[in-house]
Amino acid sequence: MKNIKFIIFDLDGTLIDSSDGVVEAVNYSLTMMGEQPQHPEKIKPFIGFPLQTMYPHFSDKPIDDLYRHFQVKAAETVVSSTIQLDAVEPTLQELKDSGYILSIASTKIKEHISGVIDKFNWHNLITAYSGGNEVAEVKPAPDIFKLTMQKLSADKTNAIVVGDTINDVIAAQKAGLPVIAVRSPYGDDEELKKSKPNYIVDHITEIKKIIDIM
Repeated sequence: MKNIKFIIFDLDGTLIDSSDGVVEAVNYSLTMMGEQPQHPEKIKPFIGFPLQTMYPHFSDKPIDDLYRHFQVKAAETVVSSTIQLDAVEPTLQELKDSGYILSIASTKIKEHISGVIDKFNWHNLITAYSGGNEVAEVKPAPDIFKLTMQKLSADKTNAIVVGDTINDVIAAQKAGLPVIAVRSPYGDDEELKKSKPNYIVDHITEIKKIIDIM
């Protein structure tokens, strides 16, 4: 078994819910390009996935233009709307107090991750973080996890990923890392099972007992 020292968390759906702000920014970008806004329940399953994956489902307008409009509105809405998921902060504190080194690797841009950390005052909990605008390819490519391991001076023998979507699982597997999948408020449970994470749990509070024995 591995001697886990470093835990790399996904952000959306794993630690936080920023769906209201994301939905607002997506619909802003669509309306700015002359498209109809979409129902939140159509947008939420794409949270945590690249915007380039989502937009073709709603529009055939240039993705670069849609992305630009999204980021304009997201700067106002994403961090301000973000809430923590249930029991996240106590779990992070317990893991930190137990000696684990915690980090975040998200498709969100680095500035939004920083804003979330500032909002919840997680500076004493999170040692490093990486955003999607720091890598050539976002999840399901492994780049974001490899970058975060570099920042931590971690490697495949002492790190683990905690995420909530198939993108997290596939990216972790490509990086050679074990992965715990937490059932998501956004994700598809059947797809998550098919991606074959090392473990699937219902709640983030369950991960410590797993990592402690690895």
